[in-house]
Amino acid sequence: MAQALYRKWRPQTFEDVVGQDHITTTLKNQIATNRVGHAYLFVGSRGCGKTTTARILAHEINVAGLDPAAPATKHLAEEIAEGRSMDIIEIDAASNNSVENVREIRDKAAFQPNQLRYKVYIIDEVHMLSTAAFNALLKTLEEPPPHVVFILATTDPQKIPATVLSRCQRFNFKRVPVKQIVGRLHTLCSGENIEADEHALMLIARSATGSLRDAISLLDQLASSNSMRITADDVREALGATDSATVRALMDGLAAHDAAAGLDAIQIAVDQGADARQIARQMVDYLRAVLQVKVSQKDGAVQSLPGEVSDSEKLDLANYAGKMNSSVFLRGIRSFSNAINEMRSSIDAQLLLDMAYLECAVTEEATQQAEARTPRQEDVSQRAETRAPKQEARELKQEAGSQRTEARAQPETRGSSDRHGKVEARGAAPETKTPLPVEPGGVVTTEVLRSVWKQLIAEVNASNKPAAALLRSCHPYAVEGDIIRIKADHDLFRQRLDDARNKDMVTRALNQLLNGKFTIQVITGQVEQETDLNDDPVIKVARKLGGVVRE
Repeated sequence: MAQALYRKWRPQTFEDVVGQDHITTTLKNQIATNRVGHAYLFVGSRGCGKTTTARILAHEINVAGLDPAAPATKHLAEEIAEGRSMDIIEIDAASNNSVENVREIRDKAAFQPNQLRYKVYIIDEVHMLSTAAFNALLKTLEEPPPHVVFILATTDPQKIPATVLSRCQRFNFKRVPVKQIVGRLHTLCSGENIEADEHALMLIARSATGSLRDAISLLDQLASSNSMRITADDVREALGATDSATVRALMDGLAAHDAAAGLDAIQIAVDQGADARQIARQMVDYLRAVLQVKVSQKDGAVQSLPGEVSDSEKLDLANYAGKMNSSVFLRGIRSFSNAINEMRSSIDAQLLLDMAYLECAVTEEATQQAEARTPRQEDVSQRAETRAPKQEARELKQEAGSQRTEARAQPETRGSSDRHGKVEARGAAPETKTPLPVEPGGVVTTEVLRSVWKQLIAEVNASNKPAAALLRSCHPYAVEGDIIRIKADHDLFRQRLDDARNKDMVTRALNQLLNGKFTIQVITGQVEQETDLNDDPVIKVARKLGGVVRE
């Protein structure tokens, strides 16, 4: 049976361990000075070399001081390397996590080793032990027999009790850098006669996210499926990733606020077999790289650039960093990261990817347009007053006048002068300029709906920011009885706004503003820009003469 490459090329000495020099140097010094500890804790992510280093440490402490050329020493080394030594016990705590398993370890640890100098217990995924098992191990871990060494390995040290952590020498394994993974892959390709170009190995190393074992496993898979010839396209096909042209097309769409261009690029990539989650990951990595360039710029010159990228990629990063705002990158990283998490439980990953892109491309444009269209508070009050029915406007004016009269007529309190009373009256006056909600039973027209639209977005934004972002891309269309129709610029906006959580929030806020019980119907289509009737000089003259404008 063929052996997997990561097992065949597993390091046998400390010098072969990749990317963990800060740990191997310390362990070699301990062995050379005979200061070997009784308990070690190796912490790190998957595939970074924890178990491999534990095996090498078990080998080195047992052959230290022996003649490496002696037949007996070679025989012991072979047994340890092949996993046949009875004095080196590897235990998987994920399946042996009960207190009975730990009691068995404790009882057998009292016996002397069969052949080696030390009896070594390597407990992998030690955080899976139960609380009772940890308690049973405490005393033995604190004061083990002089011939016993414990090596604990874990990917989640937060689950290990502090009483266990304090009894171990802790070594933190870091993720293997991309350059060192590529160097190791070159060594494997030379030894296995695998042809792979530099770009392909770089893609493999980046996809491994610091796990050398994952990188070697992917290399083994690609070598088997492509007759020992690996190209960058083979790696993308295996990963479900897309090429750099798609990522650049999405970035161009973000820079130009062109939602259609980005959606087309996503659809083409998915039709060609790309995975939506992988595209989202690529966008997060690219936006992060551009943001690093953006924050490192000073006086128009780039001070630092992310490593492990080509010169052409660095030029593209600097170009996007120069013409795009940092808020776009921050919002993009957040949106695509949330989409990646939601894709784990979604049946339509492409829809989540589309929505993440639209949140970045359209929200920025809608925000800019909203700021440009937002009038001053005084103008809003005046328009709301002129658009309301005449009788309601008179009542509002009378109510405001009575409030000002009462404020002036209030008696002095705490020795305050008339001047202070006038200041209080002036401080309360601006509150009457804020448009009041529609009275119960009042007529709600399309003009009234448009007058409270900005206030509706503000109310929704306080509790549901995504729904408010969708409303900025929609427009009030018509009021027909108790049905309020809203036009969305894109069908995706309609689908997202029709979601029960978003729609209920918008409906409650709208009914509160309009003092009614309305239902919302979202339709799609481009909304024609309508002119404001109040700005038409003919309409102004007609209203002064007592005329009424009919829709």
